[in-house]
Amino acid sequence: MTASSEIIPGHPLVDDAALLAFAHLLHGGIRPRRRTLWFALLDGERRPLPVVVPVDLVPELPDPIGVGNLGRVWHQILRGEPGASVVVVLERPGPGDPSFEDRAWHAALRSAAADQGLTVAAFFLATADGVAALAPEQAPAPDDSRATDGPEPRIRPRWPRAVPTRRR
Repeated sequence: MTASSEIIPGHPLVDDAALLAFAHLLHGGIRPRRRTLWFALLDGERRPLPVVVPVDLVPELPDPIGVGNLGRVWHQILRGEPGASVVVVLERPGPGDPSFEDRAWHAALRSAAADQGLTVAAFFLATADGVAALAPEQAPAPDDSRATDGPEPRIRPRWPRAVPTRRR
């Protein structure tokens, strides 16, 4: 994909080039300092709705409850719009090569949209290296969290730290 397409307000994003140009517009060529998830909603004719939503404080790996809630929000907004879809831009610091975490977000958000009867028109990764599309086949299978050649994810324990006790 190349960003050779022109964005015209009120006109549909008819092809991959138009979607990539739209993602470049959202990303704005900045150097990301934190992980942010941007989503834009497209109507049934693939015209962007007049709302673009940034989500900050995005964890490295998707939380099933949070992702499910996001899918339900998309459904609520788009329920009267047959054929509507979502454009997602995952913006993060670091190199532009898709990581295990990026692919996990990709799979989780596509699944959340599908659970609500929606499609993800495009999923983009935005870094200091630029904006690149991740194709649906680049998302790991939902039942195989290891279906990637990326680095192993860091596992963080969820239990509280031990509290030292006084010796008697």
